[in-house]
Amino acid sequence: MKIRQLGDPILRQKSLAVGRDEFQTHEIDSVIQTLKQVLDGIKAISDENGNALSAPQIGKLKRIIMLRIDGVFTPMINPVIIDASDEMFDFVEECFSFYNLRATVQRYKQINVQFQNEDGRVKQITVSGEMSGLIQHEIDHLDGIFFLDHVKKENNIASVDYILKDNPQRLKVVRKMMDYMVS
Repeated sequence: MKIRQLGDPILRQKSLAVGRDEFQTHEIDSVIQTLKQVLDGIKAISDENGNALSAPQIGKLKRIIMLRIDGVFTPMINPVIIDASDEMFDFVEECFSFYNLRATVQRYKQINVQFQNEDGRVKQITVSGEMSGLIQHEIDHLDGIFFLDHVKKENNIASVDYILKDNPQRLKVVRKMMDYMVS
C-alpha cells in the first residue's frame, strides 16, 4: 500500500519531531524520497493532483510534509504555523488516505509557516488560499487529525461517486488514482 488508508491506527497518532542528529540521515532522506515518488505517481495519473502528502500517510511517524509549490518539491520538516490571519475561507478538501470523500471545512486564509529544510536550516514562508489550506491539512496529519474532524455540518460531506456522477471521465481518473494509492 503506497498510502495508508482510513482505519490504519498510525494515521491517528502524533508524529515525532525530527531531531538535529537525524537530518541528512538515510532514514529521513528515505522518507523524503518516498513522499516525492508517491506524489509523482499521483501527478502522472492526474496533473491537478499530487501536490501534498505527510509522512504518516506513508507509514512514518515523523513531522515531515512534502509540498509541490510552483512545481518544485518543498519538504517541510517540523513545520509550525507561527501566525494565521483572522480571516477564514471555505476549503473543499480531499485526502489521499480516504480519497472517496470530500468535504468543505474552514481554514485560515493566510498562514506563516516556520519549518526546517533537508539540511536542518530554519525557513519561513507566508502562503494564502489553496496552499494555506493544503499546509494546514498536512500539518493536521502530523497530529493525527483528519479534515473530517473539522467538518461542522455533516451534510458538507459527499462521496466522489456522487460529486462526479455527471463526469464519468473524471471519475475514471479518480478511481485510477485510488487504485494507485492502495496498490
